[in-house]
Amino acid sequence: MKSTHVLFGEETYLLQSKKDEIIKSNLSAEETILNVSVHDARETSIQEVIDDCQMMSFLGGKRVIVVKDCYFLTTEKVKEKIEHDIDRLQSYLESPNEETVLILMVPYEKMEGRKKVVKNMKKLAAVYEGKPLASYKLFDWIISFTKREGILISNEAINVLINYVGSNLFQLEQELRKMALYIGKENELQKEDVESLVSKTLEQDIFKLINSVVKKDLQQSFEILEDMFRQGESSIKIINLIARQFRIIFQVRELNGQGLSKVEMGSKLKISPYVIGLSLDMIDSYQSKELLSILSKLSELDYQIKIGQLPKEIALETFITQVS
Repeated sequence: MKSTHVLFGEETYLLQSKKDEIIKSNLSAEETILNVSVHDARETSIQEVIDDCQMMSFLGGKRVIVVKDCYFLTTEKVKEKIEHDIDRLQSYLESPNEETVLILMVPYEKMEGRKKVVKNMKKLAAVYEGKPLASYKLFDWIISFTKREGILISNEAINVLINYVGSNLFQLEQELRKMALYIGKENELQKEDVESLVSKTLEQDIFKLINSVVKKDLQQSFEILEDMFRQGESSIKIINLIARQFRIIFQVRELNGQGLSKVEMGSKLKISPYVIGLSLDMIDSYQSKELLSILSKLSELDYQIKIGQLPKEIALETFITQVS
């Protein structure tokens, strides 16, 4: 088994889980307290880390050395004072201390494949990629997690949960643990549980707002908008999120015309099939030209507010009246 592990990718939850798994497989709970050292690559040079790797454990047995944010293995441009001796790392990879488990954390989409040390890592180290889960894998992840918590969850509840939280695994775990405590072991989470228990986000309010606009329910639209202002939400942020949702509706309309399924659309747009389904319910309310016109108005509205030509609240209310 290789003693050096390289964990890279944008899904930090998976990276943290993999790191914990490696530590647990090499050390007992008692050993973890004294035999795990953590360094930050922005504060400690890789040569200092390697010196630490060469040291023997205080109580004997294995040690685990974790290096956070190994940006020097990517194309990331930083102005750090730390100088990393990559040749020293290369030499260590070729002849590691077998009593030390070295974990290099690279929380970036990809590493710089042209670097010699990165190429050699694929041969000399165990490389793990933690990338955001595709919609169908996210669905399976939620089912697996709820089973470990001793509860069940309906498919409809999963769809609502993904719509509310998105693919953030840390937040999904937090919300699922909270709901599991609420309903108790061996019970099943339903759609209504998710709707009442999951922490609401601005994105969810935006979707409700657009749904009201599509239904031409001006009173409800203004109530939702007023509630956002009461919560201190920025007009510019609201405009950007409204534009994002209308852009999704436009894209779904175009892809639906091409005959793509909800799963295919979700994969292409990198959003959940549940959101695709909600958008499909709205595509008949507008023609493509109307949607493009709405996006153009939002862009102009954003500009006019930023330069102070229009009062923020009145501008948004006027826009909603125009498109409803």
